[in-house]
Amino acid sequence: MAEQARREVVNGDQPARVPVLRMGNVAVIVHVVWSDGAGEWQPVRAIRWTSMHVMVGWREDTGGRPGDRWEWLRAQDAMRSVSWLVAPTRP
Repeated sequence: MAEQARREVVNGDQPARVPVLRMGNVAVIVHVVWSDGAGEWQPVRAIRWTSMHVMVGWREDTGGRPGDRWEWLRAQDAMRSVSWLVAPTRP
């Protein structure tokens, strides 16, 4: 079985001044755009933030090796809840 390549986050954006210490452990939903062009919303944990950025982490499995992934994103790509999702059509 071929090893799965690690995709890169292309909408990542690190702040000029990075908070050094953990600030919390908040459940959020983020919009991630990948280097292969795919975009997705996924549940993550926010541990650091500024007024314009948030550092989030999630567990991912690449090539059978699970590990934690940490990324800085713009605050506009993170939210605590959503109400705009469209419910599936029921027959």
